[in-house]
Formats: sequence, C-alpha cells, structure tokens
Amino acid sequence: MFIKLELHGIEALVLFPENYSDENRYPVFIGLSGGGQSHAIVQFSAVAYFNSEFFKDYIRIIPINSNNHNFKDYSSDDIKDFIEGIRNYFNVTNSNWAIAGVSNGGKAAFNFVAQNPLLYLYAASFPGGIFENEPNKEWSHLRIVLANGKKDGDSWLLESKATYEKLLPLVSSIEIMVISGQNHTISETYDINQIYSKLFQNN
Repeated sequence: MFIKLELHGIEALVLFPENYSDENRYPVFIGLSGGGQSHAIVQFSAVAYFNSEFFKDYIRIIPINSNNHNFKDYSSDDIKDFIEGIRNYFNVTNSNWAIAGVSNGGKAAFNFVAQNPLLYLYAASFPGGIFENEPNKEWSHLRIVLANGKKDGDSWLLESKATYEKLLPLVSSIEIMVISGQNHTISETYDINQIYSKLFQNN
C-alpha cells in the first residue's frame, strides 16, 4: 500500500518493497504523473501506471505537485534537491534506478535522466520524449521504452519518433510502441506491464 510522505518539501506517495529493512540499500523507481500532477491524478497514476511487479524490489516514489510547480518545469537544481531528499530519507543505491512518466511526466522523466544519466538504468514514457535535452555518452547504458496511443496527437507521436531516432545509436536498448486503440492517456484497463516488459528483454 502506498503511504504519503514529505521528501525535502515535496509530498509523495511511497511504496516499499516487501520485507523492507532500513539496513538494506534499494534502487528507486520514480513515477511522474501527467496533467497538473494533483493528488487525485497521482493517486490514480500510482495504481494504474506505477504499481508494476517489475519494480517490486524498488522503493517506488510518486511525487505530488502540491506547490503549483509542474515537474516538467523543474530546473536542474530543483531535480537535484528532489533526488537529495530521497537520498536523505532512504537508504538507496547510487545507480540502477528506474523512472517512468505519463505525458507531462514523460517529458519530466527525461529531464530527470538528463540531469544525472548515471543514476538510472531504465526509463519509460507513455507518452514523452527528450525534447530539448541533448543526450551524451553517459546515456550509453540506458534501457528505454517510448509508448504512445495510436489515437494520440501527432505532436506527441512525432516527439517519440524523434527521440527514438536520436537515442538509437547512443543507448543500450530502446523500443518504440504505438498501441492500437489507445489515446493520449493510456487506459487504466491496459496492461502496463506490456510497456515495462520491453525494458527487461534480453537482460
């Protein structure tokens, strides 16, 4: 069950691994919701998009925009402060984190990755993209999946395709998915593990 905590001034829903112990170090999964990332949207997203068994051994953290500062608009310093809040609160690893985002959260997810690529191993957006970020050799280990609903707007589909083309020669693996019958927001009835499973192929 997700519980609500405050991390460095940011409220977040947090789900611990089974048999969690403060003495052990854990990787972190960050889930960034879409829209305005209100408490209601984050609660919905936590269950619909960010509760995958693929990350059952991670500390799952789903932040809430409780200060009218959308995560897609976070500066490099804002992102550093948020990550530092996680490090100060939990005993976490220094690498192999995972991040996923929906729409605005999908844009934010790659902003977070760009700020510290070596912190992450997995990144997923549905939808999202790198937008203005410039990837470099520090992205080379990353495993990435970009998913869009087939009925989504052209701009989001084009961003995913542009991101795919830019990252394909740079990262360890990347998949692009266009999901039939889905709109901009993936339905809560869709099996989100079909997206996450692409991250773990050939691991």
